[in-house]
Amino acid sequence: MIYRRLLPVPYLVVFYVAAIFTFLPMPLTGIQQSLSQNETIGRVPHAISVGDFNADGIPDIAIPAAAERKVVVLLGDGKGGFVSNHTYPTGKGPSWVETADFNGDGKLDLVTANTGGGDLSLYFGDGKGKFSKAGDIAHIPGPASAVAVDTNRDGRADLAVTQPKESRLAILENLGGSFKASATYEVGRAPHIVTQVELNKDGIPDLVVGTFARHRLSVLLGNGDGTYRTAGETQIGRFPHYVAAGDWNGDGHQDLAVACAGEDAVILLQGDGTGRLRKTGTLPMGDNPHGLVAADFNGDGVLDLAASARTAGEISVFLGDGKAGFITLAPLRINQDIIALAAADFNRDRKIDLALVSASHSSVVMLRGDGKGVFLPFAAK
Repeated sequence: MIYRRLLPVPYLVVFYVAAIFTFLPMPLTGIQQSLSQNETIGRVPHAISVGDFNADGIPDIAIPAAAERKVVVLLGDGKGGFVSNHTYPTGKGPSWVETADFNGDGKLDLVTANTGGGDLSLYFGDGKGKFSKAGDIAHIPGPASAVAVDTNRDGRADLAVTQPKESRLAILENLGGSFKASATYEVGRAPHIVTQVELNKDGIPDLVVGTFARHRLSVLLGNGDGTYRTAGETQIGRFPHYVAAGDWNGDGHQDLAVACAGEDAVILLQGDGTGRLRKTGTLPMGDNPHGLVAADFNGDGVLDLAASARTAGEISVFLGDGKAGFITLAPLRINQDIIALAAADFNRDRKIDLALVSASHSSVVMLRGDGKGVFLPFAAK
């Protein structure tokens, strides 16, 4: 299995880029789950972002399709399906999409990280579900992921962008709908996904970055003036992908969970409120974990976790007990290569549902939550 090989750094960078475009799951066995809400989105989807793009109170989603150089916007119908499917061209190989109000007009916008093109594509939303091209943010070699974060507390959403080949994190300052590079920070080799989280309780957003070559998290504590302190590192496990944040043990400090493909597990990290993290547990799951999301699936006021095992074709749900423990439910067999997932109330029944990005089927699959931590296919239209 390719994730289990330890590669020299130059080859690891090539592996990272190739994994976005060409990695396919191993053959799956078992009975395929009958999934009625299965919306085609474009070849080689790789990420997902949720937002209410048309201000109707129903969650919508955006997904980049790397092989077709586009981002797909699906407007929710409030029943677990979609009323429209729009596509917008991007640069080469979009591997990430981020949602925020970048131009300050109160409407959600989109930006894609185009790994193959070395730039970002920026779109402004009209508040009615449509987007217009605002331009490209050029000269960002090999961007892998991006997160919207107000780095200097001016009320504008800036961008933090990972660059695997350069082993760095770039900060792009928002000038009111346009961006300029303001700083770069060295992080662990082959950084992948950057996540915003507040780790030291100073009200200033911090950043964590998973790195493939060193199998660690780089932690950057924000100063609030657009700059970050030198990155510290926390050992976690092989090939960290998505990160979820929450207070797992109820001590008022933010903790983290990391899907580690090389460990076939979600790794739990406890925060101490100063920015330091300590590994406290492991949640075993199926082969090749990738996607991860935190939400309250059973309505008990405690955050739970859902993670996708790409090669196993499974979704694992872990119900939090509020004391740093998790109850593992029986995995849901999907028999699809789920590369990313998102949680929201897509059918307005006040229960959290899941949107799954299927790399093997180039589609998004919708699952209805029952309010107890169990997810089932939505009823056929």
